[in-house]
Amino acid sequence: MRWRRTRDAFGAVLADEAARSEAFWRRRILAGVWFLARAAEEAVGVVALVAPPAPTEGRSRDERQLDAMWVAPARRGRGVGEALIGAAPAHAAEQGATSVSLTVVEGNSAARGLYRRMGFRPTGERSPRPRDPGRTHERFRLDLGAQFSTPAPSSPKSSTPTTIR
Repeated sequence: MRWRRTRDAFGAVLADEAARSEAFWRRRILAGVWFLARAAEEAVGVVALVAPPAPTEGRSRDERQLDAMWVAPARRGRGVGEALIGAAPAHAAEQGATSVSLTVVEGNSAARGLYRRMGFRPTGERSPRPRDPGRTHERFRLDLGAQFSTPAPSSPKSSTPTTIR
């Protein structure tokens, strides 16, 4: 099964994630902006764009982080990851971010290749992998330059804001 060959690429284990409370998942969902890729009525990919809880060395308040990246095994290599990653930096720039970062586990050459194609570059920052401290994650960053800047609208699109709760 392909899942067995690819599960090591993920930072989480299904059993651990399934054991988390509903309150945890509600907080997690509300902590970022989620991008969902769909084919017909089927979810085929997801990624979250989050603001790190506090700036750390080498990162600023203006940085956003990609998290929880997943593409259905049958859809990998077919542009879903590119579409998800392509939407997130544009949104981050609209919200005032100056960069987007992510981490990728050592040895995940497919993900590293995807992130490089999308303009992310390794920062050299490495950290132990939480569930396997003998392996590391490496941080990649995309600086949001002129290609992601958008001119301010000349007039509001709507006089009535819409809030979804």
